[in-house]
Amino acid sequence: MRRLIGVFFATILMFSFCFVLPGLTQETKETEGVYTIKKGDTLWDISSKFLKDPFLWPKLWERNPYITNPHWIYPGNPIRLSAIEPVKKEEPKKVVEEKPKGVVKEPEVKKVEPPLVEKKPGLVAEVKPVPVEGKPPAFPEARSAGFMSDIEYRGIGLILESKEGKSLMSEGDIAYLAFKTPESILIGNKYTVFRASEEIKHPVTDKKVGRKYNIIGNVQIIDQYGNFFTAKVIESFDAIMKGDFVKPYLREKMEGVVGK
Repeated sequence: MRRLIGVFFATILMFSFCFVLPGLTQETKETEGVYTIKKGDTLWDISSKFLKDPFLWPKLWERNPYITNPHWIYPGNPIRLSAIEPVKKEEPKKVVEEKPKGVVKEPEVKKVEPPLVEKKPGLVAEVKPVPVEGKPPAFPEARSAGFMSDIEYRGIGLILESKEGKSLMSEGDIAYLAFKTPESILIGNKYTVFRASEEIKHPVTDKKVGRKYNIIGNVQIIDQYGNFFTAKVIESFDAIMKGDFVKPYLREKMEGVVGK
């Protein structure tokens, strides 16, 4: 009877270890900078939880090159949360050659250097870059820089949906748009996508002075069906989402070319 009781408790103890060990392994991986994807997870959610900012999800995609499409991740796969540190190369040790003993050193011959000739400083003309006619200086950071307005600006159009049903869109994705403007919308036209951000208040009076708007990317019209249009994302500075606004494309700002 005692023997049966001992076998019973030993079996319970063994099953307890089987349930506890997977949890310990999961915690160990997360503390080592690796997270295991769960059902319902997205890069947006994982970035918000571990990087404290959902808009940093492209960093997770960059750190996990095995993910070919950031909108399709699968439960059970690992996600590296921290950047991969480069492996430090060890410098080869210098081998000091030992000179054989008993060798008579040759007398050192001092080299006579020619006298230094003092050079008088001359005037060097400063060469400045010549601007190309019709092209302003290029400032890449100005392309994605937003703008501020003291009115609630909603542009001339709206991103309705992604063709593939994605919640986040980037370069190469297809989106559906609607416009509210008297101007003609033609296939081939380019438009800039933007998003309203926080309100700007006066530091002393705390009175609202405007709102900041962020530039998200650029799209190009490729098809039309009635009052709705299909566009391809040709450039994205951030993830484009449903509900983002659309405004006219400024060629001077985006391409650095003065329009005719």
